[in-house]
Amino acid sequence: MQKHTLTVEAIITTQAPLSITMPVAEGGRANGYNNFPLMARGLDAEGQVQQTAYLPASTVRGFLRRACGLAAMAQRGEGKTTLQQAYSDILGQSKDIKEEVDLQQLAALREADPILDLFGSWSVKSRLLVSNFVPKVNILPQAVTGTRKDLEDTEGVLEGLTESDRHAYTHRSETNSQRAAIEANATKLKRELNKAKKDGKPAAELKDLETALHICESQVAALKAQMGDMANSSRTITTFYAFPADIPLHGRMVIEQAKERDLTLLLQGLDALSRRPLLGAQVARGCGEVAGDFTIKRDGIIIQTIHIGGWEPARVENFSG
Repeated sequence: MQKHTLTVEAIITTQAPLSITMPVAEGGRANGYNNFPLMARGLDAEGQVQQTAYLPASTVRGFLRRACGLAAMAQRGEGKTTLQQAYSDILGQSKDIKEEVDLQQLAALREADPILDLFGSWSVKSRLLVSNFVPKVNILPQAVTGTRKDLEDTEGVLEGLTESDRHAYTHRSETNSQRAAIEANATKLKRELNKAKKDGKPAAELKDLETALHICESQVAALKAQMGDMANSSRTITTFYAFPADIPLHGRMVIEQAKERDLTLLLQGLDALSRRPLLGAQVARGCGEVAGDFTIKRDGIIIQTIHIGGWEPARVENFSG
């Protein structure tokens, strides 16, 4: 039987800012963009390495796999999926396949489980390769700042509280303002202390900064203790980093030794993304909406184009190839 290769030339366009935060490796440090994924790409006129933000392959691939896994669970019916099958479908955590399993047995396992066959697992090689999605030119994330409001910012709320709760809230609000001011000073002292250490300042100067920082931190702890159960004020400044809207990101997917059912799974995943076209974080703050075009080629010949986005079913164009 002839084995075909499917290539998918993909363009995912941000319809809104796209916010992604990658986990920080143990012992590592977040980058200056709240660990938004960055890659080195190209040199500037002075020969310095440039960076660009990008949409990680893992984000796209993970969405597609989860969508296919959820569809498989729905097809089996409520209460019909085992925990092990869910781990395999959604996360690729299948039971270890012993080394003595021969090729015929492995082929049978693949044939019985289309998701495992395409996406692979810890023990089974994936046939789906996904690239990172990158802009044509280097673009860095932008800071997006907002305010999380407190009760008193909505007219009439405080008047509606019981007298005791209104008094408790007012005291908490005043205490929280003091805490915020002292925490800001503590942050400034930390920067000064780190710089002083880096610059090799005298021990006496370092001790003064450390003492001042300790006093601030103690004051903050005491104020939080006073606030008790109301320690978490909702009036805070929030900042996250996001890729701009209306930017096309280019990537590719490749399916090796392609089967007809692979196309069904791919469409299933892309249709789910089209119906709920959200990737990344901060979706409640207007981030994450995308649209996209996926041109599928079999052995270099276009056979299908899938258009996604708009909270609607994916639109499919078929070609004679």
